Amino acid sequence: MIKKILPIIFLLGCSACGKEPVEVETPDPDPITWTECGYELGDHPCDFTLVDQHGNDWNLYDNYGSLIVLDFSAEWCYYCQVAAADAQSVQDAYADQDLIYVTLMIENAASEPPDEDLLIRWANHFGITAPVLAGSRDLIDSGDGEGWSVGGWPTFYFISKNMVTSKTMQGYSDETMITIIDLMLVEEVNRKK
Repeated sequence: MIKKILPIIFLLGCSACGKEPVEVETPDPDPITWTECGYELGDHPCDFTLVDQHGNDWNLYDNYGSLIVLDFSAEWCYYCQVAAADAQSVQDAYADQDLIYVTLMIENAASEPPDEDLLIRWANHFGITAPVLAGSRDLIDSGDGEGWSVGGWPTFYFISKNMVTSKTMQGYSDETMITIIDLMLVEEVNRKK
C-alpha cells in the first residue's frame, strides 16, 4: 500500500516545484458554420479557390474576418484598367482595417480565360500586391442563378468580415468605392455592439 501512495505523493509534491504549468492551445472553433451559400446580397458567398499571380492557391473562406472587395475584371475593359490603377491605393488605405482587394481576372484581350502571364503583367503594370486571380466565365451567372451576377465591367462585390455579401457596384467610381467601404466599416462597428 505504501508503494502505491508514494508515487501519488511525489507527483502531487512535484506540482508545486516551481515549474510553470504547460498550457495546451485549443484551436478556435471554425467560424464557417453555414451549410448553404449563394450569390445574392445577404448570402454567404460560395467558396472558391483560384490561382493568384504568384502561382499560389487563394481561397475565399480562408480570409474570414477580413473585409473583402471582389473586383470582376477583364483585360480588354477600359474601366477595369481605371479601377486597377486605384486597387493598390485602396488596399493600402484600409490595410489597418483588414481589407483585402481581390481582382478576379475573367478574360484576356481575346475574351479567353487568363493565364499566369496575364496575372503577372496586370499586377506589375498597376503595382498591385494584393491577389490577382485567374478566373473564368464559369464564375459568372449564365441565367440559372448559379454564379456571380456580372452585368457590366468591372463589377464589384463587397463581403463583410463575417463573410456575408453586403454590397455590389457595377462600373467604377473611386468615390463610390470609398463610400461603400466606409459604410461597411461603420456597419461592422455597429454589428459588434
